[in-house]
Amino acid sequence: MNYSANPVIVFDMDGTLIDSLPDLSNSARYLMQSYQLPTVTDQDVRLMIGDGIKVLVERLLSHAGSSGDTINVQEATDRFITYYVEHSTDYSKPFDGAVQVMEEFQKHGWKIALCTNKITSAAELILKQLKIDHFFDAVGGGDLFEDKKPHACHLEGIMKMLNADPAKTVMVGDHINDILVAKNAKVAGSVFAAWGYSRLEVGKQATLVANSLLELPNIAKKIIT
Repeated sequence: MNYSANPVIVFDMDGTLIDSLPDLSNSARYLMQSYQLPTVTDQDVRLMIGDGIKVLVERLLSHAGSSGDTINVQEATDRFITYYVEHSTDYSKPFDGAVQVMEEFQKHGWKIALCTNKITSAAELILKQLKIDHFFDAVGGGDLFEDKKPHACHLEGIMKMLNADPAKTVMVGDHINDILVAKNAKVAGSVFAAWGYSRLEVGKQATLVANSLLELPNIAKKIIT
């Protein structure tokens, strides 16, 4: 197959490229309050992020114990999404160095993609509101393909959009799903974002670990050469 010659860097969103925890946590607290359930802390929500909004809502309801058992998960998910879409960039912002690093990748001919379990339309809206949407050659949310991370088809679908060579594709993320999707899609490697929301031991399963965004260009280059 004649792949594109451009190497590809694929970013996870929450906890990797964007510090979205404040708005996710506020939306979670809104949801809990709307059902008169016990509130949650930022740290509670931090450990629930990474598998999409529906799973986040399921974890929030489970966190409430028996009080959450009678609540319809789909209705609660819709309620969360409605609130979150309106407040997704109240406090969220790119991590320090994100814009500089994406400019660096573009300068050296890399294509940039987003692979997130968040709904695609919500992800695109956030990128636009944060004024970083112009960096991305492809955006693939968890609803765009047959399955989401860590299933291979999520990353494979994004690579297909770019005609990307798996041997020149690097996945960057702070969640185990990001490490696993890289393995499942058989790309060149994965980089664990140590500044993100997951426990540091997740990084042991990645190809390499980055302690800051500014390290990424050199690390990604090392993986594909």
